[in-house]
Amino acid sequence: MATASAELRRVALEVGRIPDTGLIAAAKLVKKIGDEQARRVGAPLEGKHRRPIKMRTRDKNIRPIQDGRAILITGVPAGPWVWMTTGTAPHTTRRRKKGPMKKMLVHHPGSRGKHAWTVVTDRATELVPRIFQELADRAVT
Repeated sequence: MATASAELRRVALEVGRIPDTGLIAAAKLVKKIGDEQARRVGAPLEGKHRRPIKMRTRDKNIRPIQDGRAILITGVPAGPWVWMTTGTAPHTTRRRKKGPMKKMLVHHPGSRGKHAWTVVTDRATELVPRIFQELADRAVT
């Protein structure tokens, strides 16, 4: 009888730890997916004055929400993630060089989006539930 109650206590403790350990494992997985996707779409991007823009993912601390807990994962810097997800519209911009033609306007044709963040969310939506399922299976068996 004592063995069964000890086993139930162990299972209850492991089930109680699933939300936090699952969120941490899920955050690591989504950050890894985001970094892979950033490399796939061409990060680091060439920035102003030829300084590269490194696209990466960042997570916030675990926070309580209505009926549970959540962790927020964002792509930083946000601008390049938006450009690589949705693309840019054609626009006119001022030439950025010195000299007599510095006030000349240049037409930029825009770019097609590569659905970068959409791929991250789709893969995370598919893989994150598996993490919690594996943790629940491991706790019960």
